[in-house]
Amino acid sequence: MVQLMFQNSLFPDLRIVDLSHNGFVGPLPTKYFNLWSAMVDVDKENTKYWHAYDNYMLNGLIGASPYPYSMTITNKGVKMEYAKVSKIFSAIDLSCNKFDGEIPDVVGSLKGLQLLNLSDNILVGPNPPALGNLKNVEALDLSQNKLVESIPMQLTPFNFLKVFNVSYNYLTGLSPNVQ
Repeated sequence: MVQLMFQNSLFPDLRIVDLSHNGFVGPLPTKYFNLWSAMVDVDKENTKYWHAYDNYMLNGLIGASPYPYSMTITNKGVKMEYAKVSKIFSAIDLSCNKFDGEIPDVVGSLKGLQLLNLSDNILVGPNPPALGNLKNVEALDLSQNKLVESIPMQLTPFNFLKVFNVSYNYLTGLSPNVQ
């Protein structure tokens, strides 16, 4: 009973999950995706991370900085220090592990997500159409897996992507417009 209660409330306010480079093996941990309600909920006023600072300056706000956090993220083997990270930033980085199987549809329920990096794993199968539900994603990296078939049509109208990488897979079709 205690274990069940703990699992149902496992970090609901979590906004950044970086478990890259850990040697995890097996399917993606789908049971956790729905528990991270901060990534499921969308605050329509603050959905775009990249524009948060512009809005902060335009509104002439004084007081607390919109960037109270710092962190280091490794992308493509390059460590980058982010000295200023917004409270509204929402990201999952599970890259450089050995996750296998298909990308679960439940990932599409994380509508507040702005960065999703599942690169350099052993993910197979087609990209789930549910990825098209990620209307706030600005960086999507699915490279270096074994994904097949076509890029879901639900992704092609995305005009807010800053980064879209599906290289080193077996995909066909149109890719989204990247700003």
